[in-house]
Amino acid sequence: MFLEIGGNRVFALTFGSGFRTFVAHSGWVGNYEDWIATLSLLSEGWRVIVYDHRGSGETRVSPDQITADALIDDLFAVLDKLNVERCTLAGFSAGCVTTLRAALRHPERFDGLMFLNGAGGVKPPNAEIKPFTPPSQWPGKTHLERLEWFATNCTPEPNMLHVRQWAVSLLSRATPEAAEASFLAARQLPPLDWATELPNVKLPTLIVHGELDPLVDIRDLEYLDAQIPDSKLVVFEGTGHLPAMTRPDDVAAEINSFFAP
Repeated sequence: MFLEIGGNRVFALTFGSGFRTFVAHSGWVGNYEDWIATLSLLSEGWRVIVYDHRGSGETRVSPDQITADALIDDLFAVLDKLNVERCTLAGFSAGCVTTLRAALRHPERFDGLMFLNGAGGVKPPNAEIKPFTPPSQWPGKTHLERLEWFATNCTPEPNMLHVRQWAVSLLSRATPEAAEASFLAARQLPPLDWATELPNVKLPTLIVHGELDPLVDIRDLEYLDAQIPDSKLVVFEGTGHLPAMTRPDDVAAEINSFFAP
């Protein structure tokens, strides 16, 4: 379905009929397919919702409309349009930034949080801030070649050609301009005093990470886990950046276990 939000048509899916609601936010310019394999399993016990955030998948907007604040506003608009008063909110990769800031803005809307291969922009005190390279400067002569490089980097596990091809397919549905703007949007928000802010996150929080993920520093997740009072960090051995696509059964099992009613 398409939801009319802020003058844009936001593509969303909702299925399952559980008494609890699980809302998933994808990463970078990943669309609903980032989560769909995992959500198909969760839908046996949850109502699940996933949507293409602005600039990704079928939610087409001009690149100048892709900002960090707009992504957060859209999340609440999706909840309101679908009559969701409270939910468990999950973010993947760069989408964890939206997830964390949304929880800090309106914690009363959420029953729990999940971070999947992403720390939401959180860094330990005195951590080295490494410079980032936007997609237009990644290895490759064309946008497609750069996406192929990125997908390969995300899947260091053996026998993952099919997942890499799937990742390239879903990422390529965003324009190069939207991909650039989305990458920069996650880095627009000013850092917060995490030592002060994170202890105020009074929500059960599940943090799942792939041991072989080259994009996310495990030390950021360990700090996130240490600062949020009711949290659990789960590390999947031998797994890269895309566990919801490569290990959906295991991701769904961790969600169902941690958020057991």
